[in-house]
Amino acid sequence: MEAFVEGRVEQRLQAALERVRVILDATKDPQAAGDVHHQYEDKYLLVEGVTNAAVASQLNSFGALGLTLEHVQKLQERSKDKVVSFQFSAEEACSYLREETREEEAPTRQIENISIHGTLQAAFTSKVVTKITEYFWKFEAKYELVAIRGVGGTADDRLCLMTRAGQAELVTSTKQSPRPEVKKPAVNLQVDVNWLFRSLKSDKAVPGFTVDRLAKQCKTPRRNEDVQQAYNHCERVAVFAKQVSSYLSGLFQVQTAAKKSLDLAALRGDDSIFSPVLPVMVQSSQAAIEDLGPSSEALILVEAVREEAQSNVQLTIQDSNRLLEEEVRTLKQKQNDLVEAFPEEGIATRAEAFAVVSLLHVARVCSSWADAVGYVEGMLRKQLAAAIGKEVSPADFAAYMRFHYRKLFHDSFLPKPLCFSVRRSDMHSPEGTVSIEEAVVGPGGDSNINSPIVTMVASNAEPAPMTFPLNASTYVTFAGERHLHAWLSHQFSGQSGCELSLVARARQFSSMLVLIGRVSSATSFDPKYAAIIQNKDELSIPLNLSTIPSPKEFKDAIESLSPEQQAFAKAFRSMQLESTLFGVLVVQIKPQLERVLNLADDSLTKEIKLTQDLMQLFIKYQIPSDLLSFDATSGEAELLNPTAAERLARVKGHVQAMHDMLAQAKQEEIQQREQESLYDDAFANVKGRGGFRAVAGSGPPAQKGWYRSAVINIGASAPKPLADSRSMPPRPTCGAPARQGNRAKHGHAQKPESQQQQEQPVPQPAQRFPGDSVGASSATRDYTQVPVELDQRFEKLDTDHSLRPTIINPGERWRKQSQKALLASPSTSHLSKAEQKTERDAAFDLLDALTKSGALPLTHASLHAVIAATHCFDKTVTETVIQNNVNPIAKVERSSLIMASTVHQKPVQDLIKDEQVQRVTDASPQLFLENAS
Repeated sequence: MEAFVEGRVEQRLQAALERVRVILDATKDPQAAGDVHHQYEDKYLLVEGVTNAAVASQLNSFGALGLTLEHVQKLQERSKDKVVSFQFSAEEACSYLREETREEEAPTRQIENISIHGTLQAAFTSKVVTKITEYFWKFEAKYELVAIRGVGGTADDRLCLMTRAGQAELVTSTKQSPRPEVKKPAVNLQVDVNWLFRSLKSDKAVPGFTVDRLAKQCKTPRRNEDVQQAYNHCERVAVFAKQVSSYLSGLFQVQTAAKKSLDLAALRGDDSIFSPVLPVMVQSSQAAIEDLGPSSEALILVEAVREEAQSNVQLTIQDSNRLLEEEVRTLKQKQNDLVEAFPEEGIATRAEAFAVVSLLHVARVCSSWADAVGYVEGMLRKQLAAAIGKEVSPADFAAYMRFHYRKLFHDSFLPKPLCFSVRRSDMHSPEGTVSIEEAVVGPGGDSNINSPIVTMVASNAEPAPMTFPLNASTYVTFAGERHLHAWLSHQFSGQSGCELSLVARARQFSSMLVLIGRVSSATSFDPKYAAIIQNKDELSIPLNLSTIPSPKEFKDAIESLSPEQQAFAKAFRSMQLESTLFGVLVVQIKPQLERVLNLADDSLTKEIKLTQDLMQLFIKYQIPSDLLSFDATSGEAELLNPTAAERLARVKGHVQAMHDMLAQAKQEEIQQREQESLYDDAFANVKGRGGFRAVAGSGPPAQKGWYRSAVINIGASAPKPLADSRSMPPRPTCGAPARQGNRAKHGHAQKPESQQQQEQPVPQPAQRFPGDSVGASSATRDYTQVPVELDQRFEKLDTDHSLRPTIINPGERWRKQSQKALLASPSTSHLSKAEQKTERDAAFDLLDALTKSGALPLTHASLHAVIAATHCFDKTVTETVIQNNVNPIAKVERSSLIMASTVHQKPVQDLIKDEQVQRVTDASPQLFLENAS
């Protein structure tokens, strides 16, 4: 059958309506169903009406080939206990008859003239005669169409509907059989027609198809088990009818004995035979003027199947039977036309011609029925689009869900955009922002406009400290806020969703550290990527989403595996579940700089240049923090109670001294390289009176380590920024400016236990995150258990098994927008894997300096753990509503409540507004069961 194409169906329907208006009486105004105002129940009645018309039409068409009412009644009875099928079989045989030789003259002759001295004396005429030998063969074919019960093993199980045998003489120019000598059977086709006879009423041979509206699988007038069985039947019968007609049409190709030209165009299916299967309704449904009496020529007519059905737009039984009568009349008229075009005797006669036409009509009726039920579904789609004003896209649906959440949740638990400011407290301006943004792609979305994703957030302002490794032997402890974000994504089949990216933006003269990884335990974080964001940088990291099977799919997949195989699969799934816990750790640099330099709080807030100099010394030159910090126990003891300004002044002096030292080291390096250049060039010496005079300072090149020696000897000539010589920083002993990759060389690696011996300043008041949930517990929560809890609740409460845990991974192509100078235009670059590693190393080097190789904990840090799940629909947004008769809003609402109650550790009724409780209870009662909370 042809796929449903709305334009083609509309065109055929409009052409058929002209004939329908002629067939019906003048009181009726038949129109396409989509043009008539009707109710939803009328769509069910329309599907039932066209299906019963298709059943009657098929039986009438087979009746023209030999099926009788008695056959129908027998097959109806036999279909109750066994399968009834139509079987078409054919036998062919080709045998040698004789050989004949004949002569055939050429159509042209050749004349030869003989002349003597220019005088014609004689003329000779010649001609070409060809001797042709022809071989004659007897070709015989026999076929039959039977209805069988079961396998048709006995004669009682077989009913012959049509049979015929014929023969023809075939002529060849070689003594080679044109057809196989014995081909038995030539073709054997069979189709199950049990549904056709079971759809008849039990007490009489009339169609009685109905749709069980109360069945669990009944979704729409088109999408239900009853119509699906009818669709499977029509598809099988259409294929069978085309195959049989193709074989019979082939017999006309061997019809050569009579040597008559046949009108093979008459065998092609056309619209001359009326199809009564039409999705039409009437504006006025009045009783017919006259009823069809018993003299009807149709083998099967229709009767009412629902006495209680009340509709004033459906065709009446009399109208439907008139259309069936018209079909039978046009079939007979076509049969009479074929009598004049095809011979009565031979291998291919008028009987085969009519069989071909009838079977092609059966296939066309099946296709018309499929178009009719597809048209009903198309009406639903068009009406939904007309009601909304557009075709709903995934972007439109996501926008509605944000609006829906505002009506559903209490303000305290309302999902918030995942975009947070990085600031020390509400009294300070933000250093920047970090967000996870989505760019909606595909229809209805604009990939150039990004917006933060909306998540359900549970926050903890005073959690227990956590650690993360800088390398294999160095661990850093961090305190600060914890935020658990739960993000629910929606995925519709055939429609792309959104592209996620982690975006970190810094303001001018601001800086922060961003670490990306996984939460590996209740007390540890495992960073895989890191970057320093400063001075209007904008780093965009694409995030890739990958789903793993839902709990039900996983259990079904391992059900038939061995215990060892199941254990292996479960172990990997546990790792996959923990991988769904994506983590972003944001570290503020200024507060940590103040702490590592022993400065008072907020000392660097307005010290922009000093902060920049410190960042450069730590990142570019990797100067140990001990050389720059204020230390009252080493050379600075005269300040018994130093003020914040005095501490800051000492640090400024250390920084200036270090810059002077670096400047002198650079100058000596330049001079040393000049010396190397002069020494290597023998002709660079200047010639004097007594011969050659060497340039001052020339000599052998510096030995390896000259740069380090220069650094060590700089201290004596370095200017003193303060009057007291004790303000100078301690001199480096191993060439600190030239040190590379020194994250763990400041001393022994510090484990978290030894960090308690360090000085602990009073922590600053923690900022309040916009998505903080009311009454969040201060106890440490093991975030790695949340994926397991969600998986268990998905299995228990997600009855559709559409929720799939989702893993978030950073993509490969990072984009960084930076501003090289204050007045320069921003430039955009893409970071390769090598450049990403460079960014990570620089961030870890800075962390090494800020924490003294893990000895000093980070106090101004915030961890954001993001756990994601995807609600997967197997159809588009519109098809989910139209074909599945499912409201995706209710499905996604249930999924979001499952995630919200798990994240907030509260029952559903505490999360939603009071006026929404009853509605949600009716839609998803399992969410309110005591054992499901």
